[in-house]
Amino acid sequence: MAGNWQNASGNVLTFNNTGLATEGMTPNILDIDQNGILLLDVQTGARSNVTLYIIPAGTAFSSDYLNGQSDSTDVSKDRVISSADINSGDLANKAYYHVSQ
Repeated sequence: MAGNWQNASGNVLTFNNTGLATEGMTPNILDIDQNGILLLDVQTGARSNVTLYIIPAGTAFSSDYLNGQSDSTDVSKDRVISSADINSGDLANKAYYHVSQ
């Protein structure tokens, strides 16, 4: 999990050995759903609250989270999806993938 995670737009999330380390983002609550997806509630400057969904490789992102849409991300890779991007219509390019340690 530690390292940089980047999406197609070049936006980066950074995690270290203790958790989220991206400047301007403060983690609050960590939970896990029945499919093994981690839900990290985060306070940000731009929005008061977003959820980062941390989805392991081989697990589809449930259509329950996607308002009935199907998961268009690369299911073969671990990925992070922000709740702010779910309705973007471009989820495949908004998903963050691990790019460095």
